[in-house]
Amino acid sequence: MAISKMSICHTLKKINKLAPKMRKMSDQELQNQTKLLQEQLKAGKTVDQILPEAFATMREADYRVLGMFPYDVQVMGAIVLNSGSIAEMKTGEGKTLTATMALYLNALSGKGVMLVTTSDYLSERDRKELEPVYKWMGLTVSNAFPTEEYERIKITPAIKRKWYGADIVYTTASSLAFDYLFNNLASNVEGQYLRPFNYVVVDEVDEVLLDEAEMPFVVSSSPNLQSNLYYLTDAFVKLLVVNEDYRFKSDEKIFWLTYQGVKKAQQYFRIKNLFAPENRELYRHIILALSAHLTMDNGHDYLVIQGKVVLLDEADGRLKKGIQIGSGLHQALQAKENVALTSMQKTAASITFPALFSLFKKVSGMSGTAKVAEDEFLNTYGMKVIQIPTRKPVIRKDYPMKVFLTTADKLMSAINQVVEIHQTGRPILLVAGSVENSEIISELLLNEGIAHNVLNAFNAAHEAEIVKNAGQKGAVTIATNMAGRGTDIKLGKGVKELGGLAVIGTEMLSPRVKLQLAGRAGRQGDPGTSQFYVSLEDSYISGSSTTRQKRLYRRLMRKKKRGKDITELHSPITRVSLRMLQNRVASKGETARMQTNKFEQALNTQTKKFYDVRHKIMNSDDLQPVVEKIIRQALDIYIAQNSKWSQRKLQDLINNFLTYDVVEVPRDLRNKEEIKGFLKGPAYKTLKNKAQTLINKEQLNMYYQQVILTSMDKCWIDQVDYMNKLRTYTSGWANSGRDPDYVYQSTAYNSFKEFWDKVKLDCVERMMFSEIHINKKGQLVVMFN
Repeated sequence: MAISKMSICHTLKKINKLAPKMRKMSDQELQNQTKLLQEQLKAGKTVDQILPEAFATMREADYRVLGMFPYDVQVMGAIVLNSGSIAEMKTGEGKTLTATMALYLNALSGKGVMLVTTSDYLSERDRKELEPVYKWMGLTVSNAFPTEEYERIKITPAIKRKWYGADIVYTTASSLAFDYLFNNLASNVEGQYLRPFNYVVVDEVDEVLLDEAEMPFVVSSSPNLQSNLYYLTDAFVKLLVVNEDYRFKSDEKIFWLTYQGVKKAQQYFRIKNLFAPENRELYRHIILALSAHLTMDNGHDYLVIQGKVVLLDEADGRLKKGIQIGSGLHQALQAKENVALTSMQKTAASITFPALFSLFKKVSGMSGTAKVAEDEFLNTYGMKVIQIPTRKPVIRKDYPMKVFLTTADKLMSAINQVVEIHQTGRPILLVAGSVENSEIISELLLNEGIAHNVLNAFNAAHEAEIVKNAGQKGAVTIATNMAGRGTDIKLGKGVKELGGLAVIGTEMLSPRVKLQLAGRAGRQGDPGTSQFYVSLEDSYISGSSTTRQKRLYRRLMRKKKRGKDITELHSPITRVSLRMLQNRVASKGETARMQTNKFEQALNTQTKKFYDVRHKIMNSDDLQPVVEKIIRQALDIYIAQNSKWSQRKLQDLINNFLTYDVVEVPRDLRNKEEIKGFLKGPAYKTLKNKAQTLINKEQLNMYYQQVILTSMDKCWIDQVDYMNKLRTYTSGWANSGRDPDYVYQSTAYNSFKEFWDKVKLDCVERMMFSEIHINKKGQLVVMFN
């Protein structure tokens, strides 16, 4: 459906014209609309053609069941959602109710629809609130993750099949990602539970498709051999002296060992040459240990909770439970904090959010701040961003950013404003850039005698409750950037008259995050203010400063130390340079996400092909032709490995890959086709003997299925692991004048062809040398040697 402001207004008029008709209907007549609309779809009408009537129906149902009649702006948002675009709707404009119309319309096809959120709490809350109206209209609805009712029940594929079989499914992006991976790793059809992806609405779409775009969700398999060098190298780097044994550029997070440091390493580990090939792993572990100590800070990049290193999302202050940094850095952090090392494991399957949502026929999204990233959404995902007007004018006052030289000056100025506003009774949302900073600000407020709540990774479980109360008179809430997305801050009694919620930011933030936080105040025409305080020492600024900006900072600091009163910076040049820095950081982030998407597309193409073949194998009733083809192709691969075949070589080939039986090899085999024809004999004979052990063709097919799937899964684990390592390998080719993208794509393509060859060879070996028998229950048992 082509979408434009004109088409939205035209469709809205049609829906509004139908409103009186729907209001006159009895409850039974309105409920019967679902069947009538479904019949229209079956008769050949499209979803877009029945949209006006479906939206008008659901709008009236929302009013009768929920007591809420969607406003025109909410209907406009729903029209955008149905078109496969992104609706930018400001905080408090009712995105939850907006989604009901788009979900209802698209669920009428019977193919299922999903609403994906960022947290379990929001997903379960929305499902509970809206389930009555969906059920009233004859549709089924579910949460696709364990809720309270499933706490003591083992979650089986049958239960998940029921969840995902509902007309409307509410879930989280991370739950859906893992379910997709496990669904495709199932060993039989009974173990699968997903149906083909149809239509999805992604709530907080910028967080899911932009902020979380580079983070792959991984299912691990067997662990790699664990290294014993982590603790040894950690003890060694603790002895090193900065500028003597190593150099470190903190702003660029670059470090290297000096000549003195290399000598110290060779002496410590009693080796002659640190850079000799046999010491490559030792050098790698030293670099990992240095990286853990120099570039990763406890309280900023990670926390140690109950003896475990848990990563922190710097963007929003949330814990990344269950996620590890690859390449051994996570283990280096564990050694640094002296906690138990977790094993490094091979990747059995992985997927990123962009790859996951590309599997849906139609994707739409909602957010309060998507317009800032409109170009990236359009270029990367082909999704337009349409701004929906607010129902009431936004009267919030957004004050210009205040810029300070040092962090201390900035925080003291922000705290002074908090004290001043707090005395008036206005509620305050004070935003910190990290968990560490939120604790510092909390101490400063306690020193001022101001009671407050702290919302960070330590108490995320109470997030919704804290945010819900943040608009009460006299409330002061310190939050990291998480700030309770999805939960409205409603103003308490008498707060409007005082000026509404005051949002005070204490760090330099990206324009999109800044808009998100400012939008916590001034919902639905409420009064409010936003004021952001930054310093040249903020990590956002110092980590991306140009040489000129660093020189300015050093020059001003020298003046300050000489006694000159330099606190707030008013120079227009400083502000312009900070805006340029923001643009540079945003561009860098977009480039990084685009690069990740390029890598992911290659793996995603391979994954899709692999899962398609795997699905066909699982659902095939007759794999005999497939097995014969695999044997022929495997023999071709074996034969191609040698240009000349002697009797002795053929005998070794037969006994190593086909059978342990004695087979007479003729001397007069002249060419590869004759050799191949001869080798088919012992191969087919071995299979025939195995087939005689089985009761019927069904069991024979199950045997073939088990062998092929086992070989595919074993080889696929190695392939995914290789593809993940390939990213690191190809990144260095730019230094030699080669295009890393070309090297990656061509190498990935060749590796995938080799992967299928490995699958065929492994299949044949397993078929030839596996042992099969029927147990007392009549079940097929296959043992692989």
